[in-house]
Amino acid sequence: MKRTIGCLVVLLLGACGLAATSATRLEEIATKDVIPEVRLAAGLALVDYYAANKTEAELRELATGGATEAIRRAATLALSRLWIGKDNTYRDLIELVNDPDQPAALRAAAVDALLEFLIGKEDSTLETLYTLGRTFEARYAGAKAYFFKNRGKFKPADLEAICLDDANSDGYRKAAAELLAGNYLFPPTTARSQEELEDQAQNGENEYLRYAASQALSTLLIRSDLSEAELLRKVTSFYLNEAFTEEYKEAYIRALAARWTAGL
Repeated sequence: MKRTIGCLVVLLLGACGLAATSATRLEEIATKDVIPEVRLAAGLALVDYYAANKTEAELRELATGGATEAIRRAATLALSRLWIGKDNTYRDLIELVNDPDQPAALRAAAVDALLEFLIGKEDSTLETLYTLGRTFEARYAGAKAYFFKNRGKFKPADLEAICLDDANSDGYRKAAAELLAGNYLFPPTTARSQEELEDQAQNGENEYLRYAASQALSTLLIRSDLSEAELLRKVTSFYLNEAFTEEYKEAYIRALAARWTAGL
């Protein structure tokens, strides 16, 4: 009974997010909403606003010390955008990304800026980085650059095999999963259905195959006719519900965030 009452209260609190969509309201939800998944959706909806309105110093502070995971993730993603094309040098970025003593949020924020340099490196250099990099972010950056340069060489079955092979590094498998997500959507003749992607996001053999399905599923959900209210109800249903995987939840969280972003 207590849990039922609690869930009803949560539903009412979550529904308050529909009252108005503004940066201030989203920050309030991202900081104070009792449902972590709703907080995270609000945080993701703030990324564009943060990138346009906050300074690098402010984003660094929020990325490493924001009040909630939602705020920290929003700031990290916004900082990532801010650093792309800025005057950071290759040496500065690779040292940051490959340093285990640096905050993980800053390492993550530097990955995409580092890619601008890495795509010009030899495959052998990238292979060394995604295999022997000192941090996950370094291994991931090396793998993203490698797959960007060699994306035409891999079929979906090849990428799925990479995702399933425990001998591969974590960064290599995640980057393979992201390329695989694109293969799940294109070409249309072989694209996975929403039902198939939902099943894999829930029941995929490991986190990387679930992640690939989640990335593709979120794209379908964002393009769908599902309303903000419908997505909010779905995300709210994740509260204290262990029946859903993190990857499945992430797809709906991203879709709700997209609706809120569009309303800013």
